[in-house]
Amino acid sequence: MAIRKEARRTTSASRSAAPAEELAALARQDERVVVVCNDSVGSSNLVAFREEFPDRLVNVGIAEQNMVGVGAGLANAGFVPFVSAAGPFLTGRALEQIKADCAYSGFRVILCGQSPGMAYGELGPTHHSVEDLSWLRAVADLTVVVPADRAQTRAALRWAYTHDGPSYLRVPRFKIPDVTPPDAPFEHGRAQVLRDGGDVTLVAIGTLVSRALAAADRLAAEGTWNWRTRSPTATTSPTWSSSRATTCRTTRAPCCARSARRRPPTWRRPSGRGT
Repeated sequence: MAIRKEARRTTSASRSAAPAEELAALARQDERVVVVCNDSVGSSNLVAFREEFPDRLVNVGIAEQNMVGVGAGLANAGFVPFVSAAGPFLTGRALEQIKADCAYSGFRVILCGQSPGMAYGELGPTHHSVEDLSWLRAVADLTVVVPADRAQTRAALRWAYTHDGPSYLRVPRFKIPDVTPPDAPFEHGRAQVLRDGGDVTLVAIGTLVSRALAAADRLAAEGTWNWRTRSPTATTSPTWSSSRATTCRTTRAPCCARSARRRPPTWRRPSGRGT
């Protein structure tokens, strides 16, 4: 029988405010902290930050390439820039600047991709960010972090603030359960075991961690499988690869991984247009 860790919380709460609150806390302790955004002050929950630090928020408008370039320039000048924008526009429109201005140059620029995955829903594919992990994991010297709840989001921001190099953080917009046990340490590249089990290891990141836990509980209750659930704090790390291999060896079935992505649509010829 699986034993749920008692420290696990199930209260559903929005973490959209967590990044902004943590940014304000960092800005109070370090005057080098600045925020650069693309006309997304409201959607990034930066209104309070702008009111408290009006001279430390740069709104470049709808110009994502310039936004990342400005962030890299601020980092080169000794500031600690947090660049915040919707995930599809930050990573899709400014990929070259992320690669050349941030990663290639080794500047400490913290890229915050808001509302990744399919969080924008009915706004459609132009607003869905389902490729960002594939694109950015291929960029050398860029660390990608996908927090699973508010506690991990706050910890990830603080880790990125101290990290000597560029990083990309995924920041979802919807209400999700808190899954991190209280006082659990945030170790970059190390997965957290959130549920013990001996049959199958289920690995999930971001918003799907809570769903993976729910699925594991349901299957265990049905007597189908006894699942062990892990949540890696980073998607690119040799340490995480070693941790995953160790975990898989302790369960009888292979690992099953879950991430926020969409199956490519099947192309169909429009009816009535030739053969």
